[in-house]
Amino acid sequence: MPTIESSTRNETSLLQNRLYINQFIRFIFDVPPEKQSLLAVTNNPHWRSLCEFSEAFRMIDKSIQGLHIDDGEKIIQLNEEYNRLFIGPNTLPAPLWESVYLSREHLLFDAVTLEVRNCYRKYGLSFIRESNEPDDHIVIELEFLSYLIQKTLESDNVASKQKLLEDQYSFLTNHLLKWCPIFCEILSKSTSFDLYKGAALLLAEYLHFENEFIPALKEGILVNER
Repeated sequence: MPTIESSTRNETSLLQNRLYINQFIRFIFDVPPEKQSLLAVTNNPHWRSLCEFSEAFRMIDKSIQGLHIDDGEKIIQLNEEYNRLFIGPNTLPAPLWESVYLSREHLLFDAVTLEVRNCYRKYGLSFIRESNEPDDHIVIELEFLSYLIQKTLESDNVASKQKLLEDQYSFLTNHLLKWCPIFCEILSKSTSFDLYKGAALLLAEYLHFENEFIPALKEGILVNER
């Protein structure tokens, strides 16, 4: 039977892995791809171990490894694909905002955006560009989840951890899981590039893991406390 000490180590390791995967997904969707930044990602100790367990990581790794012999053409194509998918100027195949998928008129800055904003403000947080850009962008939502994970990692109070996990699960089920599966499916069908097909699969894998892991971790904390 695991001791409380070993359970705590396992809990810490899982929380750190959650943070790493969350951070990487945000990195992919946040800015157009840059060769050296992508290559640097594969040097992280977490990377190889995650490639062993995740089809999505293997797909992304294959795309990144191809940059070693790229003469500049591939990274240009990846940038063009990023802009086509997420920036414009034409109609976006895979918009990155929750409100586009869930609001009645499929518009930005809808009631959905305000609901997300209220979740942030509950923790004294606000999107630095909230007056000009919607707060329900995938990168900002994942960053908020990451913030809650980090707070859980830093806390040594059981009641505080329980509350943080409850809020993580609430945000996951009321927001990310309501629209991201649709987004992932659309993104996967909208691109032929392994980097973005892999990103769609990775986001789906990550959210599925979170949906199972958060309640299990919450229960584990209660068991250890008994």
